[in-house]
Amino acid sequence: MSPTSLRASLLAALFCLLPLSALAAPTLAQTRFTDQAGSSVSLRAYQGKVVLVNFWATWCGPCREEMPMLNALRERLAPKGVEVVGIALDNKTETYNFARQLKISYPIVLGDSDTLSLLRTLGNPAGALPYSIILDRNGKQVGSLLGRLNEKNLEDTLRHFL
Repeated sequence: MSPTSLRASLLAALFCLLPLSALAAPTLAQTRFTDQAGSSVSLRAYQGKVVLVNFWATWCGPCREEMPMLNALRERLAPKGVEVVGIALDNKTETYNFARQLKISYPIVLGDSDTLSLLRTLGNPAGALPYSIILDRNGKQVGSLLGRLNEKNLEDTLRHFL
């Protein structure tokens, strides 16, 4: 067997070892979510902006604590081209009632049963919350943050990508 055909055979064998889910896994920008009105939305709508995508739930204490900070951060940085989008792993009524109580002004959409798999694909194998992803202006994932966010560090990081 020639070195070229051996290399081709090895590559073919390695390719077969890849899980099919990895081949078909959608990117965050390709994934569809449901907004409050029940419409299907995509993060592609924010292309051209630096986007902080924050996965959260109403039952998650650290998630609840950081939301007012995220709201204030978004108000400060939106004029510079930053958007914050919350993806709730919760039911619709609880999610939007809670967001109204806190006067959250950034967009919040609902995840579905596939969102935990998406979290794992995005670098959060445990599916723990809160979990945040930073997308650059082209929609490419450039960072991920697990746990409660530090406002100053987060703002510095977002400004770096502007």
